[in-house]
Amino acid sequence: MSGTVTCWKCHEATGGGPVCVSCGTIQPPSPDADLFALLGLKRSFRIDPAELDARFRDVSRLVHPDRFAKASAVERRMSLQWTAAVNAARRVLKDPLTRALYLATGRATVDESGPKVGADFLEEMFELNERAAESRSDVRAEAEARRASEFRELETIFDAHEAGRGTLDEVEERLARIRYLDNLLVPH
Repeated sequence: MSGTVTCWKCHEATGGGPVCVSCGTIQPPSPDADLFALLGLKRSFRIDPAELDARFRDVSRLVHPDRFAKASAVERRMSLQWTAAVNAARRVLKDPLTRALYLATGRATVDESGPKVGADFLEEMFELNERAAESRSDVRAEAEARRASEFRELETIFDAHEAGRGTLDEVEERLARIRYLDNLLVPH
Protein backbone atom coordinates (compact mmCIF):
# COMPACT_ATOMS: atom_id res chain seq x y z
CA MET A 1 0.00 0.00 0.00
CA SER A 2 1.45 3.35 -0.91
CA GLY A 3 0.96 6.35 1.32
CA THR A 4 -1.36 7.14 4.15
CA VAL A 5 -5.11 6.69 3.81
CA THR A 6 -6.92 9.96 4.37
CA CYS A 7 -10.46 10.51 5.61
CA TRP A 8 -13.01 11.33 2.94
CA LYS A 9 -14.56 13.91 5.26
CA CYS A 10 -11.79 15.67 7.24
CA HIS A 11 -8.86 14.74 4.93
CA GLU A 12 -6.67 13.74 7.89
CA ALA A 13 -4.92 10.36 8.25
CA THR A 14 -7.54 7.76 9.19
CA GLY A 15 -5.29 5.55 11.26
CA GLY A 16 -6.13 2.63 8.97
CA GLY A 17 -9.29 1.51 10.79
CA PRO A 18 -12.94 1.59 9.84
CA VAL A 19 -13.47 4.91 11.64
CA CYS A 20 -11.27 8.01 11.23
CA VAL A 21 -9.22 8.64 14.37
CA SER A 22 -9.39 12.39 13.76
CA CYS A 23 -13.11 13.03 13.23
CA GLY A 24 -14.82 9.70 14.02
CA THR A 25 -16.35 9.37 10.55
CA ILE A 26 -16.81 5.88 9.17
CA GLN A 27 -14.58 5.14 6.19
CA PRO A 28 -15.48 3.10 3.11
CA PRO A 29 -14.45 -0.54 3.36
CA SER A 30 -12.04 -1.73 0.71
CA PRO A 31 -13.83 -4.14 -1.63
CA ASP A 32 -10.71 -6.30 -1.82
CA ALA A 33 -9.68 -6.09 1.83
CA ASP A 34 -8.01 -9.10 3.37
CA LEU A 35 -10.45 -10.81 5.74
CA PHE A 36 -7.80 -11.11 8.45
CA ALA A 37 -6.97 -7.40 8.13
CA LEU A 38 -10.67 -6.47 8.43
CA LEU A 39 -10.66 -7.99 11.90
CA GLY A 40 -7.12 -6.98 12.79
CA LEU A 41 -5.85 -10.56 12.89
CA LYS A 42 -2.53 -11.99 11.75
CA ARG A 43 -2.86 -14.13 8.60
CA SER A 44 -2.52 -17.62 9.98
CA PHE A 45 -4.25 -20.97 9.72
CA ARG A 46 -4.16 -21.38 13.48
CA ILE A 47 -6.22 -18.66 15.10
CA ASP A 48 -7.67 -18.45 18.57
CA PRO A 49 -11.49 -18.63 18.27
CA ALA A 50 -11.87 -16.40 21.34
CA GLU A 51 -9.60 -13.77 19.77
CA LEU A 52 -11.55 -14.00 16.50
CA ASP A 53 -14.82 -13.44 18.36
CA ALA A 54 -13.35 -10.56 20.40
CA ARG A 55 -11.99 -8.82 17.30
CA PHE A 56 -15.29 -9.36 15.52
CA ARG A 57 -17.19 -7.77 18.41
CA ASP A 58 -14.76 -4.83 18.58
CA VAL A 59 -15.03 -4.00 14.88
CA SER A 60 -18.78 -4.68 14.83
CA ARG A 61 -19.28 -2.21 17.66
CA LEU A 62 -17.38 0.48 15.72
CA VAL A 63 -19.34 0.04 12.50
CA HIS A 64 -22.76 -1.07 13.73
CA PRO A 65 -25.64 0.63 11.87
CA ASP A 66 -27.19 1.78 15.17
CA ARG A 67 -24.18 4.06 15.69
CA PHE A 68 -24.86 5.73 12.36
CA ALA A 69 -28.67 5.88 12.44
CA LYS A 70 -28.62 9.70 12.43
CA ALA A 71 -25.62 10.04 10.13
CA SER A 72 -25.71 10.90 6.43
CA ALA A 73 -26.99 8.37 3.89
CA VAL A 74 -23.40 7.81 2.75
CA GLU A 75 -22.27 6.94 6.28
CA ARG A 76 -25.26 4.65 6.85
CA ARG A 77 -24.47 2.84 3.60
CA MET A 78 -20.80 2.47 4.60
CA SER A 79 -21.89 1.12 7.98
CA LEU A 80 -23.98 -1.54 6.25
CA GLN A 81 -21.09 -2.38 3.92
CA TRP A 82 -18.72 -2.71 6.87
CA THR A 83 -21.20 -4.84 8.78
CA ALA A 84 -21.59 -7.20 5.81
CA ALA A 85 -17.81 -7.38 5.32
CA VAL A 86 -17.11 -8.04 8.99
CA ASN A 87 -19.82 -10.73 9.17
CA ALA A 88 -18.40 -12.41 6.06
CA ALA A 89 -14.87 -12.27 7.48
CA ARG A 90 -16.00 -13.91 10.70
CA ARG A 91 -17.95 -16.62 8.86
CA VAL A 92 -14.99 -17.49 6.61
CA LEU A 93 -12.32 -17.35 9.31
CA LYS A 94 -14.31 -19.23 11.95
CA ASP A 95 -14.44 -22.45 9.92
CA PRO A 96 -10.96 -24.03 9.62
CA LEU A 97 -11.65 -25.55 6.21
CA THR A 98 -12.97 -22.33 4.72
CA ARG A 99 -10.10 -20.43 6.35
CA ALA A 100 -7.62 -22.88 4.80
CA LEU A 101 -9.15 -22.41 1.36
CA TYR A 102 -9.09 -18.63 1.75
CA LEU A 103 -5.44 -18.62 2.84
CA ALA A 104 -4.41 -20.91 -0.01
CA THR A 105 -6.44 -19.37 -2.83
CA GLY A 106 -7.92 -16.05 -1.74
CA ARG A 107 -11.38 -17.59 -2.28
CA ALA A 108 -13.90 -18.56 0.36
CA THR A 109 -15.83 -20.93 -1.88
CA VAL A 110 -14.80 -24.15 -3.55
CA ASP A 111 -14.09 -24.07 -7.28
CA GLU A 112 -16.61 -26.49 -8.77
CA SER A 113 -14.05 -27.99 -11.14
CA GLY A 114 -12.14 -28.88 -7.98
CA PRO A 115 -8.70 -30.34 -7.57
CA LYS A 116 -7.89 -33.91 -8.51
CA VAL A 117 -7.67 -36.22 -5.50
CA GLY A 118 -6.11 -39.18 -7.25
CA ALA A 119 -7.48 -42.50 -8.40
CA ASP A 120 -6.23 -44.38 -5.33
CA PHE A 121 -8.07 -42.07 -2.95
CA LEU A 122 -11.26 -42.23 -5.03
CA GLU A 123 -11.05 -46.03 -5.04
CA GLU A 124 -10.70 -45.99 -1.22
CA MET A 125 -13.75 -43.73 -0.95
CA PHE A 126 -15.73 -46.01 -3.26
CA GLU A 127 -14.86 -49.03 -1.12
CA LEU A 128 -15.71 -47.17 2.10
CA ASN A 129 -19.06 -46.09 0.61
CA GLU A 130 -19.87 -49.68 -0.37
CA ARG A 131 -19.00 -50.91 3.12
CA ALA A 132 -21.01 -48.04 4.65
CA ALA A 133 -24.08 -49.16 2.70
CA GLU A 134 -23.87 -52.48 4.58
CA SER A 135 -22.87 -51.19 8.01
CA ARG A 136 -22.40 -47.48 8.51
CA SER A 137 -21.17 -47.82 12.10
CA ASP A 138 -18.28 -50.09 11.08
CA VAL A 139 -17.03 -47.53 8.58
CA ARG A 140 -17.63 -44.44 10.72
CA ALA A 141 -14.61 -44.92 13.02
CA GLU A 142 -12.34 -45.59 10.05
CA ALA A 143 -13.60 -42.52 8.17
CA GLU A 144 -13.26 -40.32 11.28
CA ALA A 145 -9.67 -41.50 11.79
CA ARG A 146 -8.87 -40.88 8.14
CA ARG A 147 -10.42 -37.40 8.31
CA ALA A 148 -8.41 -36.57 11.45
CA SER A 149 -5.25 -37.71 9.66
CA GLU A 150 -6.03 -35.54 6.62
CA PHE A 151 -6.72 -32.55 8.89
CA ARG A 152 -3.41 -33.05 10.75
CA GLU A 153 -1.66 -33.12 7.38
CA LEU A 154 -3.40 -29.86 6.48
CA GLU A 155 -2.12 -28.31 9.72
CA THR A 156 1.39 -29.55 8.93
CA ILE A 157 1.26 -27.92 5.49
CA PHE A 158 0.23 -24.59 7.02
CA ASP A 159 2.78 -24.82 9.84
CA ALA A 160 5.57 -25.36 7.29
CA HIS A 161 4.31 -22.56 5.05
CA GLU A 162 3.99 -20.09 7.90
CA ALA A 163 7.52 -20.97 9.01
CA GLY A 164 8.76 -20.22 5.47
CA ARG A 165 9.46 -23.85 4.62
CA GLY A 166 6.72 -24.83 2.22
CA THR A 167 3.96 -23.95 -0.19
CA LEU A 168 0.19 -24.23 -0.06
CA ASP A 169 -0.01 -26.14 -3.34
CA GLU A 170 -1.52 -29.25 -1.70
CA VAL A 171 -4.18 -27.46 0.33
CA GLU A 172 -7.04 -27.73 -2.17
CA GLU A 173 -6.45 -31.45 -2.64
CA ARG A 174 -6.41 -32.03 1.14
CA LEU A 175 -9.62 -30.03 1.49
CA ALA A 176 -11.25 -32.10 -1.27
CA ARG A 177 -10.26 -35.29 0.54
CA ILE A 178 -11.71 -33.97 3.79
CA ARG A 179 -14.96 -33.07 1.99
CA TYR A 180 -15.22 -36.61 0.61
CA LEU A 181 -14.75 -37.99 4.12
CA ASP A 182 -17.24 -35.50 5.58
CA ASN A 183 -19.82 -36.68 3.04
CA LEU A 184 -19.21 -40.24 4.13
CA LEU A 185 -19.69 -39.24 7.79
CA VAL A 186 -23.05 -37.55 7.24
CA PRO A 187 -25.81 -39.80 8.61
CA HIS A 188 -28.14 -41.13 5.91
